[in-house]
Amino acid sequence: MASQQTGRHRKRSDGRTLGIFAVALGTIIWGTVGPVVKLFPEGTEFQYSLIRNLSGTTALWLFVLLSKNKKRYTKEDIVPILVAGTGAALFFPLFILAFQLTGVGVAAVVSIGVAPIFVGLIAWIALKQPPGKQWAIGTLIAVTGVVALNWPSGSNTVSILGVAFAMAAAFGYSMQATGMGMISKRHTPFQCVAPMFTIGTIFQAPLSYGKDFSFLQDPVLLMGALYGGIVTVALAYAVFIYGIARIGAATAVTVGLMEPLTASILGVVLLGETVSAIGIVGSVLILAGLVVVSRPPKEPAQLVT
Repeated sequence: MASQQTGRHRKRSDGRTLGIFAVALGTIIWGTVGPVVKLFPEGTEFQYSLIRNLSGTTALWLFVLLSKNKKRYTKEDIVPILVAGTGAALFFPLFILAFQLTGVGVAAVVSIGVAPIFVGLIAWIALKQPPGKQWAIGTLIAVTGVVALNWPSGSNTVSILGVAFAMAAAFGYSMQATGMGMISKRHTPFQCVAPMFTIGTIFQAPLSYGKDFSFLQDPVLLMGALYGGIVTVALAYAVFIYGIARIGAATAVTVGLMEPLTASILGVVLLGETVSAIGIVGSVLILAGLVVVSRPPKEPAQLVT
């Protein structure tokens, strides 16, 4: 019996490790969005988001149609899809409004840093799944790192309304992750993400009505928008949800704090940006928090029979 229990524990541990690596890979890919967006003209954020969502959603449904391992959607899937789709629709527009009002630094600190806390609270209150002490400690360390990495400069003016939009964006992201966690138990990764982004795209489309899309005549920007859809939506979200199914939404969103770290590293390497001393400390704290939250939970001692 002891050997069987050890085997089950090892299997769970291996699944958890694979899930953490999958989530980390997805968030690393998301971290490439920022440097790509900086190539686009100012004021084209919503147009970029629409093209990214359209190309990503199209790629997702193609993957679903070509897949042999797919299941029919049922009534049980309606609520998770609507929750995740609404979250996907809310996050980007609210984040754009936040950084326009209060600056990218403050918006990033609030929207990215608060999201894991919202997910943990939703899991605890709505789903009756308390994330645990280890998650709380690791998340606190990692969120502190995100704050340090994105610490606003003295030139930033903090807007209460901007902070409110950033918190709403964080809640949208937490809805997205929670819905994905619920549906991931029944469907393949591509089947989980495709309907979610379909809803998100429909909700976001009116924001781009009447706006200028002429920047897509530039082949580099067109490729950047398609990269955003096919790679940072279809591929990254499929990998991310594969991980969620193995480690849960709360832990996945905390591991997702690697995204700002990835964006910061790419900014230094590709765009010649600099990182302050407090930013370096923040990077170390993010990694330390991820190590804590990624450790397998201790198994209770078993009697040998």
